[in-house]
Amino acid sequence: MNESTTALEGLPVMSREELLKVALENGGYSTPSLNDTLYLHYKGYRRIENLDEYNGLKSLWLHSNGFERIENLDHLKELRCLFLQRNAFTCIENLSSLDSLVQLDISENNIRVVEGLDHLSNLTTLNLSKNVLEDAASIQHLVECKNLSAVDLSHNKLAGRDVVACIAGIEKLTSLNMSGNPVCSKMAYFRKKMIVANKSLRYLDRPIFDNERATAEEWARAGPGAEQELKAKLLAKKQDKERNAMQEFRQWQESVRTATVNNNTEVEDAVVLRDTMEALITAVEVKSLLLKTDTVVNEEKQVVEVELAESKTVEKEKENVEPQDDFVAQKVKSLSLYLNSEGQRKTLEELLVDSSKVPAVVLPPDALSFDVVSSDDDEEETDSMSTSS
Repeated sequence: MNESTTALEGLPVMSREELLKVALENGGYSTPSLNDTLYLHYKGYRRIENLDEYNGLKSLWLHSNGFERIENLDHLKELRCLFLQRNAFTCIENLSSLDSLVQLDISENNIRVVEGLDHLSNLTTLNLSKNVLEDAASIQHLVECKNLSAVDLSHNKLAGRDVVACIAGIEKLTSLNMSGNPVCSKMAYFRKKMIVANKSLRYLDRPIFDNERATAEEWARAGPGAEQELKAKLLAKKQDKERNAMQEFRQWQESVRTATVNNNTEVEDAVVLRDTMEALITAVEVKSLLLKTDTVVNEEKQVVEVELAESKTVEKEKENVEPQDDFVAQKVKSLSLYLNSEGQRKTLEELLVDSSKVPAVVLPPDALSFDVVSSDDDEEETDSMSTSS
């Protein structure tokens, strides 16, 4: 194995096997060219290598390792975001071929001079915070980055009056972080000078509003007195605007109240009309319910009348049948008395059950006319009838 790729004992190396393993662990592909993002941070690598097959990368995370040189990245033509913070770089090198690079983070290293970025025509965001940049000469190269719009130079060692003029040369700069540098505290009116020098600047550690820019430019033109007068005018204008807005709001409130009062009559009429319509609807529903009730009552009345007529018919039929039943009972009783004399007694129940069993006999003329007598009389009468026969 080549000496450049030999790892110190116990430290990982960016081998092809290691890169494949990392890619798969983070949801990547086994085919290197298909990966557009590669997370190689916090691995403890010492050298950037073996990325030749990963030519489709658009985002590469190499921060928080032990790299000392930026190398072996020339083939990444599609790379847009490169994160190199928290390593041991002392200079910016070997990035000129990354034409598609938009964002570069090289913070928390040991960079002393900004260089090697002028060929990155698409670079818009650069983070150089927490390095060891000391003066305007160390950041002069930023003027050559024509599309640079957001720069973070915070927590360096920048000092000197030339720093403001140097940064003012960055044409499209809109956002700048400078907190933590000596120049911010040692240069009088640093913020105002920076705002006046950079016409496109909209953020300097905090947002820059139009009133602040106007007062800073007035300060630069006519001094602090003119600045205070302009501040008073702007404040009065702001108060007038707020007052007018409040007055318009109150006028609107009053117009709403007036319209409400004028519309009370219409509202009341609408309420009366609504109540009337509801009453009419209720009356119609009640009438419909009554009609249905009358129909049901009439039907039930007819049913009751039919049942009553049927019951009367049944009673009449019973009345017609009952006399016949009495006649039969009397006849059976006579027959029973007659048959007793011959010793052919039949019970009343047997004769009633089957009338066909009644013997065909000729009844005497007085068979159907008899008097109820006591049991002794009945015996005497029976004996006399036996003698006569």
